[in-house]
Amino acid sequence: MKDMVSKSLFLTNYLLIIFYISWNINEKQTAIGSGVPLLISSLMLIDVTYISSCNIRESKVMNLFCGLLALDSWYLLLSFEEGRVEQVILTALHPIICYLSIKFILMFLFQGSGYKFRKATNLLLFVTCVGSLVGIAISDRAFACLYGIQFLAGWLSFFFVLTYHRKRVAFVLKSEWKSILFSVIVITMFFITYCIATVNVKNHIANFGIYIPMLLFLMSIHGIVIKGQDSYPLSTVFNKRQTALVLCLSFFTLVLIVMFIGGGDKELFVAINTVFAFVYICNIVLGESLMHGKSRIIKESKYKLALRQLQQEELLKTEFANFLHDDVLQDLLSIKNMMAKAHRPDIQDIIIETLDNLNTHIREQMQDYHPVILKNLTVKENYQNLVEAISQSFPQRNIVVSFDCSDTLFLVEPYNVLIYRLLKELLTNIFKHSEGNRAWVMLTHENGIIELCVSDDGNATSDSLLSIDKSKHKGIASITEQVNNMSGSITISDNSPHGICIQITLPMKGDVSYQYFVS
Repeated sequence: MKDMVSKSLFLTNYLLIIFYISWNINEKQTAIGSGVPLLISSLMLIDVTYISSCNIRESKVMNLFCGLLALDSWYLLLSFEEGRVEQVILTALHPIICYLSIKFILMFLFQGSGYKFRKATNLLLFVTCVGSLVGIAISDRAFACLYGIQFLAGWLSFFFVLTYHRKRVAFVLKSEWKSILFSVIVITMFFITYCIATVNVKNHIANFGIYIPMLLFLMSIHGIVIKGQDSYPLSTVFNKRQTALVLCLSFFTLVLIVMFIGGGDKELFVAINTVFAFVYICNIVLGESLMHGKSRIIKESKYKLALRQLQQEELLKTEFANFLHDDVLQDLLSIKNMMAKAHRPDIQDIIIETLDNLNTHIREQMQDYHPVILKNLTVKENYQNLVEAISQSFPQRNIVVSFDCSDTLFLVEPYNVLIYRLLKELLTNIFKHSEGNRAWVMLTHENGIIELCVSDDGNATSDSLLSIDKSKHKGIASITEQVNNMSGSITISDNSPHGICIQITLPMKGDVSYQYFVS
């Protein structure tokens, strides 16, 4: 539903821009008729239709990027207008684009997950943006003052967050440097071309830098699209060659029609945008049909395969979670509530204890199949919640767990889920089998290497753990297999003065992490 709303908004914006350009060309004949602004704004809008059509998993960062491209299209077109209404809208776009650009970059760097100072930063950005918009209604001087405050406060807080989480930023830059460098080259070429083509136009580069930071991640966004599924609903009808052929034929047909009616390059831009808007409508309608199984198209495509996989994944997760929650847990809790009516207290105690154990076990299984890692919490906060939940699952064991993890630690997908599962398995084993009363967990990420160390003060030794029958105790064998599959290593040694220590080392590869970001 949210995806349909966002696409409808993008389509409405596209149609409004087409109407505005047509009206401007026919009635006002202003500088907007220049080919370069129309070309750049058209490319931005076409890119919006492509990215949003491929955004099958409803990635917020991709939707936000599309929204910024749409706003930048308006900004570019209105920069050449001198009318009162146009200038007011252009003025309002300044704080909005500044606010959303900073928010987008932070969302991209942290993959939409929580990080320290996130709430304070978002609140500061929003309040200063609203203040700037209020300043427009007061006076030009008030707006200039409030917008200056927003600009300084926004970017200072942005650089503060980046400095505080500098390791995370360095990881992203190292992982995405090729895409970012490519974006810099493309932006530079377009900027030089734009400046040369509009050199005689007043204020042709005024405030141009307001959206350059966002465009630095242009190629990275397209990389996310490609890693997710470089496809769109109409790919269920046409392959890439057929799509290219249809677009080329449509372009030449439009050129002939415009020439026949005596139009120029301005009318050609309107016609091209109208065609892409129509294609976008087709993608939206066909995508909805495929999503709800209403399409009779048999041809397979990457889009349809990705859609089917997504539907199967979500259906399995939803059905299993609903079954455990509605059909099992609710019945068990109802029976537990009725136990107060039992006549034999000893039997009542046994049944209640059994039900408690079943309740705990079922909840553990739900976490195993679908770990709850909240996006609004940091990595440390999510893992702290896990440690506390495991401790509460064994009220009969009085084991004190020390958890050492940096506030700035950030693990990209799928490593955050993998570490979550490994930590849960290792800590649960300590509560089940260790005879000690202390446990230590240390989690670090340095130079692209994740290290998880879990130890206890029990009586077990590394030799006894390594010599156990793996067919009967599959925990360590499963952990070893998972770690090895991710090119990692696991070391089991004696803890000092007694107990065992399990250390897991994993390389975190950022160049593949963003394919999980779209999920």
